[in-house]
Amino acid sequence: MTDNRSPLHFFYLFLLALFWGSAFMFNKVAVDSIPPLTIAAGRIFIGALIVTGLALKMGAKLPRGRDQWVQCLVIGILGNVIPFFLVSWAVQHVQSALAAICMSLMPLFTLALAHVMTHDEKFSVQKLIGVIFGVLGIVSLFYGTIREVTPSLTLYLALFGLLATSFFYALCGVLIKNLKNKNPLSTSAAMLIMASVVIIPLALMLERPWTATPTVDALVATVMLGVFSTGLAAYVLFHLTHITGAVFVSYNTYLIPLVGMAAGYIWLDEALKSTYFISICFIFTGIYLAERRKSVPHPVS
Repeated sequence: MTDNRSPLHFFYLFLLALFWGSAFMFNKVAVDSIPPLTIAAGRIFIGALIVTGLALKMGAKLPRGRDQWVQCLVIGILGNVIPFFLVSWAVQHVQSALAAICMSLMPLFTLALAHVMTHDEKFSVQKLIGVIFGVLGIVSLFYGTIREVTPSLTLYLALFGLLATSFFYALCGVLIKNLKNKNPLSTSAAMLIMASVVIIPLALMLERPWTATPTVDALVATVMLGVFSTGLAAYVLFHLTHITGAVFVSYNTYLIPLVGMAAGYIWLDEALKSTYFISICFIFTGIYLAERRKSVPHPVS
């Protein structure tokens, strides 16, 4: 991948971080009166309607080959169904800002996955040092969280669920890069359609959403998740991944914790804890070390 980035690339990167960073606040609002699997199903279904509508309006044809649909099914499960449920469930037990910070580990997961699953984004000793700093960030995050609340199995599961979410997002990014179909509208629509086919029956069977009594705020939050954090975010994700690569896209996690913390602080009155900033420093240092380009000496004339 080239290092000469267009300003438009960075605009898309910021937009994706804004869509994803605000999702944790919306999940926190929605989960107060809507079950987590139902939230995930609702946002995926709304996202599928939006992206599929855009694809049809702009003349983008949906995939035709069975292999492409199977790939979109796998990406839909790993990149939407599982992580969307995990986030919605986890924010019941932790602050939305903490959930956003956990997403900042995605670039380090991406580095490791890209080494195994791609031919042009390989690992190195320098990147290993970056991963070590990322691990220190995880440790400080877990320590700070456990120190300030009563430890419980549910808390541990929520934290590990958030880390798993970051891993699944990273895996999804690498899988998207390897797709042969590079049309972002076509592939993102197919992904959300297949994810809807999987998650809607699960939500109906396991949570019986018709028995819930959602508030207006929860319904609005779910719609916002579907429109911005799922539908439009999926389109931007596919488009940006195809033109820049999975690792560059993972840099939006520099911004996601900041967006998530700001949203939680402004709209949910969540406290900004010192341990959050310490963990971010470790994680961002790890990402910088892992991705810092070695300078190439110019020949002396």
